[in-house]
Amino acid sequence: MNSKKPQVLLLSIKPQFVRKILDGQKTVELRKVKPQLTTGDFILIYESSPSKCLIGWFEVKEIICEKPQILWKKVKNDAGITKEEFNTYYQKSMMGVAIRIKDKHTIKLPLDKIREKWTTFRPPQSFHYLKEKEVSIAEEITNYSLPICKSLSSLTINY
Repeated sequence: MNSKKPQVLLLSIKPQFVRKILDGQKTVELRKVKPQLTTGDFILIYESSPSKCLIGWFEVKEIICEKPQILWKKVKNDAGITKEEFNTYYQKSMMGVAIRIKDKHTIKLPLDKIREKWTTFRPPQSFHYLKEKEVSIAEEITNYSLPICKSLSSLTINY
């Protein structure tokens, strides 16, 4: 099996949710669209306006895809939101996605500092898959090196 770096997703997250992730109140990131990631891949966190900072990385522990009412039962203690907020977010969705967070690595880099070395950096509206060169730049500016994957990762999808 070939050794390779894991895939990396640059994800925009609102400041109130970033704070909950950093303090451990939120250990799943909820999304309406399932990213093309598997266990062992990484997410680079961009804290959206007004902060506009790269906050760090986390490893994907698990991805759960379920109907919202089932998803809530699985993540209600980890989501960092109320049932009402959850219902509002998924009100028109047939499927919900929860990305379990593992091994956070934090750093706070404001947008102007990011662009000193990553001149083409554009904060994503939602998310952006990083190309190999972008991953290298992200590793350099955050002083964090992604581990090499040596085995296939697993993905949990329940319908």
